[in-house]
Amino acid sequence: MRILVSGSSGMVGSALITALAYDGHQIVQLVRRTANPDAKVLEFSWDPEHGAFDSRLLGNIDAAIHLGGVSIAGARWNAERKLLIRESRVRSTRLLSQALAGLQSPPKVLIVASAVGFYGDRGEEPLTEDSSPGEGFLSDTAVRWEAAADIAREAGIRVVHARFGLIMSRQGGLLARVRMPFQTALGGKLGNGRQWWPWISLPDVVNGLSYLIGNEQISGPVNFTAPTPARNEEFTKLMSKTLSRPAWFHIPSAIIRLFFGEMGEETMLSSQRAYPEKLRAAGFEWTFESLEDVLHEELVASRVDHWGDNQRG
Repeated sequence: MRILVSGSSGMVGSALITALAYDGHQIVQLVRRTANPDAKVLEFSWDPEHGAFDSRLLGNIDAAIHLGGVSIAGARWNAERKLLIRESRVRSTRLLSQALAGLQSPPKVLIVASAVGFYGDRGEEPLTEDSSPGEGFLSDTAVRWEAAADIAREAGIRVVHARFGLIMSRQGGLLARVRMPFQTALGGKLGNGRQWWPWISLPDVVNGLSYLIGNEQISGPVNFTAPTPARNEEFTKLMSKTLSRPAWFHIPSAIIRLFFGEMGEETMLSSQRAYPEKLRAAGFEWTFESLEDVLHEELVASRVDHWGDNQRG
């Protein structure tokens, strides 16, 4: 297949294009810089911020995967930062959806990254893809983000919203940020530690995205999480066990709110007990269903290449 990927330089994108290329697919990357005609992978430039994208150059595309967006946890939120976070997702998704919908031969599927932040802070409530949106900035952003793909859906393209949980990989994301504090015995639970953290391994993200390309029965929101969400206090205990370091350091909720503000409230203290009902019903098999296993794999064991698993569609 000829697969268009945006956001390919990030942790998920780089792993994904490696896996897709290994499977024999032709990758077309959308990049915000000037395209390199000598790159190993075909590149096309676009500028979502200013609505610049000549999709006529793409040719026939069988599937598209959009992973772009400014980092949510990259800086303390203020009005300007929140606008940048939201608009980087909404504008790029809308521009790509319009471009694909206008092609003479549109792709069969568009997979757009989203997040479990869609559900807001829901405490102990079990959450599936049928659950309603919650409250707060991340929920509002996710709602608008997903709605931006409506034009592709209206054009007959199968649209999937991959609602990512916390991706467990030493290459980036949560583990990259907390590994050093835990290794130096400065790790510990956040707030009361009772908040649910829906997590997923990077191999399962890659295999899941590939799986969705080939499964024509799945559309709409899909929770990209392992079937076993964990509380923050369980994550803390397993990090301590995995790294053989004490985890006595506790950051009270009031301190998180003081130093990190709204960003800390929604990313560190918010609880989403999310389950991947659609993937489970479709028969998808996870490489990692145990948080302890994936932490050991990413932080202790020799790296194993999981991309060859037979989950791909």
